Amino acid sequence: MLESKNHWVIKKVDEENVQRLSESLHISVITARLLIARGFDDAASAQQFLNCEDAQFYDSMKMKGMKEAAARIRNAVANGEHIRVFGDYDADGVTSTAIIARALRAIGAHVSTYIPNRFKDGYGPNVKAVEQAKGDGVRLIITVDSGIAANDAAECARRMGVDYIITDHHEPPELLPDADTILNPKQSDCPYPFKGLSGAGVALKLAQEICSPEDFDDNWVALAAIGTIADLVPLVDENRLIAMRGLKKMNEGSLPGIAALKTKASGAGSVDSDVIGFQMAPRLNAAGRMDDAGIALELLLTEDSDEAAMLAEQLDSLNQERRAIVERIAKEADEQAAAYVSRGDKALVLAGTNWHQGVIGIAASKIVANYYRPVIILSVDEETGIAKGSGRSIEGFNLYQGLKESSDHLIQFGGHKMAAGLTVAATEIDAFRSTFSHAAEHMLQPEDLVPQLTVDSRSTVDEISVELIEELAKLAPFGTDNPRPLFQIEQAPLTKISAVGRNNSHLKVTFKGADKALEAIGFGFGEWTERIAPNDCLAAVGELSVNEWNGFRKAQLLIRDLRVEGIQVYDWRSARDIHEKLNRLAEDSVTLLAFQPETAAYFRLNNAVRRYETDMMLSNHAVALLDLPDEENQLAQLIAENPQLNRFYCVFYHTSDHYFSVFPERDHFVWYYALIRQKHSFELHAMTRQIAGYKGWSEHSISLMTQVFFELGFVKIEKGVLTEAPSPIKAPLTSSETYHREKTQRELEARLCYSPIGELKQWLIKQMKQGKKHVTE
Repeated sequence: MLESKNHWVIKKVDEENVQRLSESLHISVITARLLIARGFDDAASAQQFLNCEDAQFYDSMKMKGMKEAAARIRNAVANGEHIRVFGDYDADGVTSTAIIARALRAIGAHVSTYIPNRFKDGYGPNVKAVEQAKGDGVRLIITVDSGIAANDAAECARRMGVDYIITDHHEPPELLPDADTILNPKQSDCPYPFKGLSGAGVALKLAQEICSPEDFDDNWVALAAIGTIADLVPLVDENRLIAMRGLKKMNEGSLPGIAALKTKASGAGSVDSDVIGFQMAPRLNAAGRMDDAGIALELLLTEDSDEAAMLAEQLDSLNQERRAIVERIAKEADEQAAAYVSRGDKALVLAGTNWHQGVIGIAASKIVANYYRPVIILSVDEETGIAKGSGRSIEGFNLYQGLKESSDHLIQFGGHKMAAGLTVAATEIDAFRSTFSHAAEHMLQPEDLVPQLTVDSRSTVDEISVELIEELAKLAPFGTDNPRPLFQIEQAPLTKISAVGRNNSHLKVTFKGADKALEAIGFGFGEWTERIAPNDCLAAVGELSVNEWNGFRKAQLLIRDLRVEGIQVYDWRSARDIHEKLNRLAEDSVTLLAFQPETAAYFRLNNAVRRYETDMMLSNHAVALLDLPDEENQLAQLIAENPQLNRFYCVFYHTSDHYFSVFPERDHFVWYYALIRQKHSFELHAMTRQIAGYKGWSEHSISLMTQVFFELGFVKIEKGVLTEAPSPIKAPLTSSETYHREKTQRELEARLCYSPIGELKQWLIKQMKQGKKHVTE
């Protein structure tokens, strides 16, 4: 048995409804099942989801405050007032800023921008920035992707006579800032029909309202798509429309900054939600994390392709630097994490001196992925004695609640159940770690520490095709609340298995179906190659893709997880480098079992080999069977008495090999004994050679029959001469010890050494079933 990394949870749907939707929309059952699992359980809603490109944007005026915001902006433009856009330093923030800045310029506004520096200014609008705006002659401030909780900044603007419009999408607090107008669809009394917009989405709605159709630029939708996908808001409803139209515009040709960013991210390839989420957004975020987000905003505002290429190069360099720093911090943090996990901590608080505060959240996510525990990483400033931290959590643990229970040791904290930030005195870190771990101990059960993988559908190898994958592409773009579908391939035999890539770091297998095969690759699964036996039936969870090479297109599974149910049998009966293989097993605490006394010395494993004993109990799930038992029953009993065994490494070393010799049949004994009675006496060696030449029997077989007759008292042998015994007592051949030993040995060899591995596996399974049956009885 090979256990999966994750617990697989299959989405349950009404299969009758699946059939109805499939027939109604003329789509595959699998696609219908995915639509229903996503909440589109009738033909109308499913059709609307699949044909989202035909939908229209909601009326911006339905958003609370839109009428007032638009009127104030138009008045500012008409009067030539200086407008400043306050943004944020992440991808959603800079795209929101770029959208509003471009829209204002399109209608003739005098506009400038401000994005706080993460390290100098902190998050969101601040009093100092408002005071600076007043000094610069700004008459109207518009916040984007921020401001809903910045009461001090709003109050400062009111006091200084600067009008203040907030556009945001975060959860509104009970006490809202004293702004002139607030645009946020999450306000309880906002009638806007969709609440899940990103900051860039809200900015787009404002741009749609203040600009005429002639002034509105579809490139702004491309900017909103980047912010929407990067901020992990639900890719459904209007967000889906924004993403689809934005991606289309990017792939047709967009702003110089987007084009330059796209080139760095995907070269000449097309852009999809994955390219934005994993390539473009991290580069935009790198500016705010490593230095100042102004570079990212400049990129999105420039109209010059050469300048865009230069700025994109700078962002790429910052992103590479960011990745290197994250890897260093994650490596150092992982060393601490391993120690805490080994002592049983269910939550991890890891601290380092002057770890880069802009990336510790990413490092925390990496540690969560390694250990699946809530993680807080603290960066300690030795000069101030203050540590600032970032936390990431898992399902089942409310991070904000855990920090609240530990708040006696914190200077400040904030966030939500899955992510949070905090500040703590360095002298309080140990006490905080203890209290926080105690909170996790109470909140988390052992099963909560096993990550779950939600599977959309079970499928057989034969159900997977290029046509199906192309149909599933209609569900794109994928993202939050509309994830890329995961499929579980049922237990299927393998025709190929190998490690590929640099350092053999990836796993490549081919599943065998009834009528077709399916290739699969598991990136980073290379070490699993030696853990999968060629005779295994493998189950896997992964994403489907089309592999195109040399004009051929075929379906492929990108493995996310895998497992083998039932026992595993590794055929090492003729394995090369067997000594090295056995040494590795010994290092992995696999039991190396020998039935014969000389076997341990042969393999040079004297201290690592356990010798077989009656009623032997093994302590783990895996055993290497180094040689042959004296009797089949010894091995059968061992298996029966150790029902936990599920991995067998079959070596079955033996000194004598009878593969090419035939065990004498009864007719052979009859003929030979008749010859003895006819000759009465003869020189044994010469006669053995003569019989071998005449009958074509091996000399070993003739010597075996001779020894059996001798043990049964049918003949006497003295000085190399065989003589018939007068009036021998009748006895069956099976009463000869030599006959029994030789026959048993040959049967053992035939079953354990020479049988196909599939037959050997079935015999082992039979012994296990009989053992379990005996235990239950």
